[in-house]
This record gives sequence, C-alpha cells and structure tokens, in this order.
Amino acid sequence: MTCCRRILLSVMVAIVSMTFSVDVDAQLPVKKHGNIKEQIKNSTLFNGDELDKEIADILDYASKFKGTRYRFGATGPNRFDCSGFTSYVFSKFGYKLNRTSREQVKNGKVIAKNELQPGDLVFFNGRRAGGSRIGHVGIVTKADNDAETFEFIHASSSQGVVVSKSTENYYDKRYVSACRVIENKEEAFGAGLIFDFGLAAPSDTISWLK
Repeated sequence: MTCCRRILLSVMVAIVSMTFSVDVDAQLPVKKHGNIKEQIKNSTLFNGDELDKEIADILDYASKFKGTRYRFGATGPNRFDCSGFTSYVFSKFGYKLNRTSREQVKNGKVIAKNELQPGDLVFFNGRRAGGSRIGHVGIVTKADNDAETFEFIHASSSQGVVVSKSTENYYDKRYVSACRVIENKEEAFGAGLIFDFGLAAPSDTISWLK
C-alpha cells in the first residue's frame, strides 16, 4: 500500500511539474532576432497603434474648426491665420510650433512628397507661385504616396478652415516642402526601455535615435 501511495504521489508531482513548466514557458517572450531597435519595435510591450491614435486625435480636433473664419495674425480659437491654426491645434497635444509658416518648417524632420502621412505639415508659396519662399501651411489629412498627392486641412484666407487637395491648381503650383512634427513613438519608447534597463544613461549619445 505504501508503495502504491509513493507511486501515485510521484505521478501527481510529475503532472504538477509539467503543468507549471508549460504555464511558465507560455508566458516567456519569444526570442527575437535583430538589433535592439527592431526587437523593441516587435515587442509585445510596444503599442504600435499609439502613434496612429495621436494622429487621429489631432486631425479630429483640427476638423472641429472647419468653417472658422480667417484673420491675419489670429491664433484662435474664433479666428485663425494659417500658422495660427497649425500652432493652436498642435499646442493642445503638447507640441510647440514656431509662430510663422516660414519658421514651422524647422519644427520637424523635412520629408519628401512621396513620404507624407496624416499629421505632417505641408508648406506652400504665398500668393505668388514659384521659388522656395514659404507663405502658407496646412496639416495632411490623407496621403497617396504612389501618386504623390494629398489632402490637408488649413486656414485659407478665402474660405477659413477647410480641407483642400494638393491637386487643386492653386496649391499644385505652390507646393514647397513638408515636415514631420509628431515624434516617432517607436524611437522614444525604445530609448525609454534602454534607460530603464540601465543599458545607457539619458545623457549618452545613441546613434540610432539621431
């Protein structure tokens, strides 16, 4: 009888041990190949939709001002000029932009026309087309990179806050440049992990964040 009990106890211990091992293994993260940045990006800890949500929130907020009348030098919320509108919208999400459209191009990373995404700033000549002098700015709401076309919301001097298309003759002739203001959450999140785990100090230079 004692022998049977010992055998039964051994079997039960073995079953419990196997169950525990499976549960623990199931919770362990799958090892990923690639450099630190790639591993962070693919980690289940990283919320890949965070950036998209912020862009959606910014555009949703900007759209609330459709129809708001234009006034030169106005910074909202009842009247806007073009750069007053962009700076007002972005300020509500913690982004401080320079006051003029000519200076706002310096507030982000300059990007090509075929790299645009919603939330980017796009810049145009003012009344006189041609050249590189910036006189107008808007926020991209939709982009077709293959066709290099986009739609953008902006404070127009003739219509107030409105959504326009880059294919419209007026803006097609006046497009100058674009920049990305909204920070790359993948890189910011990656830097936080490295600092948290003691792999680098915030003051250290990390080449892949540049």
